[in-house]
Amino acid sequence: MEQKQYTKEEMNSIDTSLFKVIGAKHDESERITNKPYSYWKSVFNRVGKSKTFIISLILLVSIIVMAFSIGIGVDPVPIDRPGIDIEAPSWGHIFGLGKFGEDLWTKMWIGTRTTLIFTFFVASIQILLGILLGSIWGFFSKLDLVFIEITRFLSLIPSLILWLIIIFLFGGTTSIPVLIFGISITSWITLAAVIRVQIMLVRNAEYNIASRVLGTPSSKIIRKNIMPKILPIVIQTSTFAIPTAIAIDALLAYYNFGFVTNTLDQASLGSILNELLSGSDWEVYPHLLIIPVAFVGGISLLFFLVGKVFADSLDPKTHR
Repeated sequence: MEQKQYTKEEMNSIDTSLFKVIGAKHDESERITNKPYSYWKSVFNRVGKSKTFIISLILLVSIIVMAFSIGIGVDPVPIDRPGIDIEAPSWGHIFGLGKFGEDLWTKMWIGTRTTLIFTFFVASIQILLGILLGSIWGFFSKLDLVFIEITRFLSLIPSLILWLIIIFLFGGTTSIPVLIFGISITSWITLAAVIRVQIMLVRNAEYNIASRVLGTPSSKIIRKNIMPKILPIVIQTSTFAIPTAIAIDALLAYYNFGFVTNTLDQASLGSILNELLSGSDWEVYPHLLIIPVAFVGGISLLFFLVGKVFADSLDPKTHR
């Protein structure tokens, strides 16, 4: 079908009142129809929609608040304890009575508080050293051989033997600072190795090469260009630091090298487990073993779930 061609006279004879001239609307043409994208807003939106994260975070915060509010200024085994016999959980004593007649409810929260403080320092130092040394190791290839030899040497010595050597060098002192120092010597290796590999994968990307050519400082390239790419892996790897620190507390206490030396005046989750496993009372009163194991396993699991979901939400591949 051919399109009809109108002459100039016919065009001039058209009734212009039938039409409305819109004209150009510059404000509308510049307006963005889609909402601006925000990486961190997208992260928190994904986290907020995760029931696992919300429930785990609420439980974890509740445990931390209770640990730092119950039993403040109270000895784990007070002098005026109810009795000297073990009792099963009851309305009067929710977790029952322990080997020395102490209230296990109060003692468990005191031990949880001590272990969380120890865990916080161990995990913080491990994460900071792992990120710092791993970034240097991965970005500066000239130092690769030096770090390989250092990690190889430290890995040859069993961790427990190294901790015992550190304790011996400090005169047999098993205080929290000494143990944190001994554990920190080797705890950074795993995280640093992971970060090193990830940095090696992205350090020669075109945008990083362009940044170096333009004279951008290496520290800024690591902070701005590289760290956001490996942040999910760092968070996910770091989630194991807290359960590992709790396990170290239990292991050292089992070998009588824990930082709790007098279980009547102080307690940790590791010392409580060691104290109960040293006898056979838990075979008759299973709550003596079930409750500490539930605390250790539950806290470790909650930290892992919170970190895992948060790390997954940081992955740029899961965003639009």
